[in-house]
Amino acid sequence: MDRIAFIRGSLIRGSLLLSFLSPALAAAENSPDPLVILQRECVSCHSESKQKGGLLIESRESLLKGGDTDAAIVPGKASESYLVETLYPDAESHMPPKGQLDPREIAAIEKWIDEGAKWDAAKWESLQLPEKRDVTLTDLPANYTPILTMALSPDGETLAVGRGSQIDWYRVTQPDEKKAEWQLEYRSSSSGHRDTVQSLAFSPDGKSLVSGGFRSLLLWNPSQPEQKPQSLEAPFHGRQTAALFLEDPPRVLVADSLPSQLGRLHEIHLDSKKVRSFDTAHLDSIYALTRSHSGDRYATVSSDKLITIRNSATHEITTRLEGHTGYVLAASFAPGDDRIATGGDDEEIKVWNLGTGKKVSAFSSSRSGPIYDLAWDTDPANLKKKTEEKDPDKAKEINTDRVFAVFESGKPAAFVDLNEHEGEQRSVGAKERKFDPVTTTLFAMEVHPEKQWLIAGGEDGRLFLWDENGKLRQTLEIPNSESQLAKTDEE
Repeated sequence: MDRIAFIRGSLIRGSLLLSFLSPALAAAENSPDPLVILQRECVSCHSESKQKGGLLIESRESLLKGGDTDAAIVPGKASESYLVETLYPDAESHMPPKGQLDPREIAAIEKWIDEGAKWDAAKWESLQLPEKRDVTLTDLPANYTPILTMALSPDGETLAVGRGSQIDWYRVTQPDEKKAEWQLEYRSSSSGHRDTVQSLAFSPDGKSLVSGGFRSLLLWNPSQPEQKPQSLEAPFHGRQTAALFLEDPPRVLVADSLPSQLGRLHEIHLDSKKVRSFDTAHLDSIYALTRSHSGDRYATVSSDKLITIRNSATHEITTRLEGHTGYVLAASFAPGDDRIATGGDDEEIKVWNLGTGKKVSAFSSSRSGPIYDLAWDTDPANLKKKTEEKDPDKAKEINTDRVFAVFESGKPAAFVDLNEHEGEQRSVGAKERKFDPVTTTLFAMEVHPEKQWLIAGGEDGRLFLWDENGKLRQTLEIPNSESQLAKTDEE
């Protein structure tokens, strides 16, 4: 049996192991890189998404801080470092839990700590990223025009729709002597992305719109959509799958996603163009960035099943929510910011109390499939009842929550009278108000703040409008098609 095979098979942590790991072995030219070992073997369990044992491995400082067992390393003293203790075969808390490091790798980490545990921040950051490959984009097929995202301006007058690789602009019209009811009118189209438009977000003042595609982020003037947009630069790796605006100072936050590889955030300051790229919380695509109503927090949701709540100023994670069994695709804060609703591939809407971090309700629509978008607002009908109720105790019991959802099945719904419960108690989580179904998967939606009408679009590129009672009022075909004019169910 050779030396290395003997050491691998040994269950003895003491002098036998150390005697075979000579300094010359660790100092060889091809000696393993300690940072590479930590990234490959440790980050999956000790990142922002998990922090097993309370330990986060993202810097020298985080190792010095340690976790539940205090410091993970003692620079200059590998023999006294808890991290090293866990690497040996006979360690009580053995790491990595499902494998054993090569003796050469253990020796390299010991030598690194003995020499002071020098940390190369730039190298560490590069290790978190997949290889960036050159990609040549070709034009999308003319008949590939899904609506993956949309955004309604804060004043409710302009709707931007990401349809295929272009942005279509709609005007929200009010009833007048010529129009009997509120509806959407196509205005114009803008091109700028080669890939499908993945994300759209209006600024709080409605004077700017940001759109994301593949390694592309554009800033538009909604009042003049024919103007060439401004390109916002950052070290993008994949598709910009979600975006939102932050204030004080004005910034754009965008999610950079590569399926099964990366879910990273870029913060771009609109004045200085300074870029901050960060995030080790998500190891997969981020599908939604949702800001709280107060603006002090935002949420990220990902196909890694994790939901994070972050401070808008510092981006520090304040709450982690786990409980979905599939991709998390959508999220929306409650009007009071005390709760958040999330939904996705497991076909269930979950409601979380942000004070406790616990799930307090769960509900869905029968046989409707994955949930692609959510919006939480106040139910006008129950709000009216609550306002008119003279008995304070009875008024307190009236629930004014309303959660809109669009599903893969093409059946939108609104859920009211949310019923909260603790733990995994099974109960009717909410009452469902069904909408007229359509014959296409729905990916994106907006709820008009004044009329409370629902606008949604999806796989086939058509745009739909429902009134507050769930009646389909308008179907808009793809602009410039044979049926460009809007159709209503009365026609």
